[in-house]
Amino acid sequence: MLRRLFRTQDRTAFYNRAHIIAASFLIGTTCVALCGLGHQLYKAKTEYLPDIRRRGKQRLEAALAIRQTEAELLEQQQSENKNQDSNIEKNQNEDEHGPSASNEDVTFDYSPIKYEYLDHTADIQIHSWGDSIEESFEQAAMGMFAYMTDTDLIENRDMKQIDIRADGDLQNLLFKFLCEWLEVYGTEDYFIPRKIEINLFDRNELRIIARGYGELFDLSRHTQGTEVKAITYSNMQIHEETSTHDIYVIVDI
Repeated sequence: MLRRLFRTQDRTAFYNRAHIIAASFLIGTTCVALCGLGHQLYKAKTEYLPDIRRRGKQRLEAALAIRQTEAELLEQQQSENKNQDSNIEKNQNEDEHGPSASNEDVTFDYSPIKYEYLDHTADIQIHSWGDSIEESFEQAAMGMFAYMTDTDLIENRDMKQIDIRADGDLQNLLFKFLCEWLEVYGTEDYFIPRKIEINLFDRNELRIIARGYGELFDLSRHTQGTEVKAITYSNMQIHEETSTHDIYVIVDI
């Protein structure tokens, strides 16, 4: 009886020891596995992850550079197309209407004075001349403005363009040419040109396109002369047969 009891106790102790050994083995194996996993995670964090991030950053930068290059090329192409279309439109417009108006700062030598004032009852007669009929027209208009103010004090700050047509003859063209500049003065805040330049003078179509370079009249900086009220046909003369292309026109003051 006692022998059986001891055998039973020995068997129980053996089983307990076996369980302890098995549990210890499992715990040890689990610890080793966890240590290995922790090592792999640490290695991934310190070695693999930075490398992955670096490669991803390089790919992203390369993709952004390609997109930026494509955008710049597209913008450059659009700008070139826009400039080309603008030049084509400008050339077509100039072919049809003459040079277009702009506010660009144009520098040039001012032509010498080729006009004078002749006494006339109640009004003033402008006598202008030039190397061509175009210059005589320009000088007649400048003589009109110079009677209203000292044009030597006018600065080249702005530009106005006119495009006029006439019926009949050169006298009617001269009349409309001067009237148009007088209208620019009255409707454009008293614009006074320092120089008038004819860009197109078509005898057959009786058409003139001209530009005036100057600025708005400022009483604090400019002298005040006598304002011209209107252009008249009275005793208007155009002498193309002379070498100086003399013009005589009377203006109402």
